[in-house]
Amino acid sequence: MRLTKLVSLICLVATLCLAPRLAAAQAGVEMVLQAYGGEVTLYERNSLSSPILARLQVGDRFIWRGDRLDSEGRQWFFVQMDRFFGWISPNDGVIDFADPTSITPLMDRSVTFSIADAPRALHSAPGRFNLVVAVLPVGATLRVIDAPVVTDLYTWWRVRVQPSGITGWIADRVPIFSVIAPLRVYGYQVCDNFDLKTFGMVGWDSIVSALPRLLDAGEQVVCLASTKLDGGVSPIVVVLARDEARAVESLRTFALRGGVWTPIFARYTDPFARTARLSLHDLSGDPYPTLIWNVRLDGTGGILQTDLLRFNPASGLVEAQSLGQYYKGFMQINGRLITFFQANYLPDEPNCCPSGVERYVFAWNGAMFAPVLADVLPIPYSIQSARR
Repeated sequence: MRLTKLVSLICLVATLCLAPRLAAAQAGVEMVLQAYGGEVTLYERNSLSSPILARLQVGDRFIWRGDRLDSEGRQWFFVQMDRFFGWISPNDGVIDFADPTSITPLMDRSVTFSIADAPRALHSAPGRFNLVVAVLPVGATLRVIDAPVVTDLYTWWRVRVQPSGITGWIADRVPIFSVIAPLRVYGYQVCDNFDLKTFGMVGWDSIVSALPRLLDAGEQVVCLASTKLDGGVSPIVVVLARDEARAVESLRTFALRGGVWTPIFARYTDPFARTARLSLHDLSGDPYPTLIWNVRLDGTGGILQTDLLRFNPASGLVEAQSLGQYYKGFMQINGRLITFFQANYLPDEPNCCPSGVERYVFAWNGAMFAPVLADVLPIPYSIQSARR
């Protein structure tokens, strides 16, 4: 932990010292929070006697730009919820960070899933303010019929309710869905969070027979997906595999060159590390989507290690940029900004209970993902006990 924290502190100081104007200019960068452990009251002013603007339910998400103050012996955050701007001061354990692009594991086009924990609204179009066409009860079974859309701080799926046939859009939110039948092709699990409608590509079928010789002995495919990593010139197949005997995972990409499936990227995890997320996004506004590979390293700290993979048309290879390691780390994507949070401790704080969080924000600058902001904030989950 100490080494990871030292490296992070050096990065934090370097970023703030080398680009102080940039950090100051970006101090209002949006962070997405959600009601996690109970209802959140939005007040007009930073006072419990102030008029109430809204009551946020579990799963509701809102924007925080880092504005906060102490009042009436409590800590307050100034936030935006839908059309409302106001102040919140919930107790500890109620609010936490959320990622608008994070989805229920295995959710994808054509999957069948059910609503497990609470009724959900079915909308006529993606977005919280669109017409609610039905309220679906716990146990309802649905099938995804269109690719995801990210809007209003959620990922939305177009679904068909079974057996009624009603269609509409539903937000992927807390609590998560229960996937009954995931998407599989040729017996292989398809990697989720790849937005196949936008980034998927046909013409990759011949790799199926070649896969056994393309992987190491003992490796088993965890998931695969055919993508437009090269901008759509030809399919590039991404394969995540695991060797249980060696306790390692591998990530590979293959391109069809001269009729032969050729590796153009390969990397292994540390022993006992596990892929936490593998997802594809437009983070640069050019033809080349970015593949995010988040790995949780083995150990009690939950260290999050992140590589961003992009196709380089000059070399014809997929190349990786490391964005570092984050202790008890969490990633958030909002628009084209990537934000990482990690625990920040005061000298007398136990490992279980940090009162602060370090924030590192990155954005594409035309050549690489560069830091645009680094700072330290009170951790929202412990909003009242955070000593910042």
